[in-house]
Amino acid sequence: MIGLKSPSGADNPRLQSLPTEGRDFHVSWERGPSGTRAALRGSLSHFTAIEARQALLSGCTVDGGPAVADLSSITYLDGAGVAVLLEVDRTLRASGRKLEITGAGAAGTGILSLVDWEALVRPADRRRHARAGTIEQIGGVALHLFAEARQLVAFVGSLAISFVRDLKRRRTRWREVFRLVETTGVDAAPIVALISALLGLIMAFLGALQLRRYGANIYVADGVALAMVRELGPVMTAVLVAGRSGSGFAAELGSMAVDDQVDALVTMGFDPVAHLAVPRVIAVVLAMPCLVLLSSLFGIAGGLAVGVVQLDLTVSQYLAETRDILTVRHLMIGLVKASFFGLLVSAVGCYRGLAVRGGAEQVGRAATASVVAGILLIVLADALFAVVLSYLPF
Repeated sequence: MIGLKSPSGADNPRLQSLPTEGRDFHVSWERGPSGTRAALRGSLSHFTAIEARQALLSGCTVDGGPAVADLSSITYLDGAGVAVLLEVDRTLRASGRKLEITGAGAAGTGILSLVDWEALVRPADRRRHARAGTIEQIGGVALHLFAEARQLVAFVGSLAISFVRDLKRRRTRWREVFRLVETTGVDAAPIVALISALLGLIMAFLGALQLRRYGANIYVADGVALAMVRELGPVMTAVLVAGRSGSGFAAELGSMAVDDQVDALVTMGFDPVAHLAVPRVIAVVLAMPCLVLLSSLFGIAGGLAVGVVQLDLTVSQYLAETRDILTVRHLMIGLVKASFFGLLVSAVGCYRGLAVRGGAEQVGRAATASVVAGILLIVLADALFAVVLSYLPF
């Protein structure tokens, strides 16, 4: 908009200060033992930037010593003119000299005050682009993991404190919790049921290939039931919830952080962890056991379909064998795993979302990181459960 005339230009002092032509620029040179002095006159703008650049670079680099640019006769200076002066100063500094700006009047003082001159003329640090060595890379990764672990522990502590405090003060947002149970649990039921039924079919087919040789078709029901109730049901359901709800939490809270909504909550006196993370964690922890029960049921139904169609078993035989092999212990192990996996997935999603800083790209990275970290924690926790349960007497 600078340099364009408008009907209200007579009342705008900024427009009145612009030169009439905008293309008039001259340089007068004074050379002496103390250095080179360039007296600039006219408009140093985007119209005259090419001419000024050629004149200043050719004139200032001829002799040694300091170089002075006198702007006392400059009538107009814009960003392009400042860029020309910066390039001249940067070129001179490469040879050990420096450009001194003097006489900047009202036309140049304003825009020059907005420029961090030293930061712009300083040579770029090329060392940061060099490839780090193996030891340095390992150390960087270790420091990053340590910082992430410390922040995650701090978030988990804040989450636990907020949860206990809300329970004591009866300030838990149960209406929000039930809404989130619907979105994380009820809305996820169809995909959980479909995946579980297909898993039951696959396990029954694979088991039948081996057991049929020994006439032990009935034991397909045992393998499918135990695998779905104790292992595959909780693990696959948690993976689906991590990809669906965990990433959703990270994206939703990350968008709120980018839009300064989280900062607005802090300004109004709300704890973001208690207000945003606690309801989501409670909702997932409550919804996961129900989803695992649904997953186990449909997995057993998938195995039943294979047993009846492929293995010549009756429905009553298959269900009776399933009932005999399953105990309350197996069911409780599956439900405890479900709640614990739900806690991990929801906590990681909320942590990644609240830690977002930047723009839309960081929100996408947070969603991806929440899914990856959630699945990794699920597998690690399931391995830990397997080791611990093998030593328990019950």
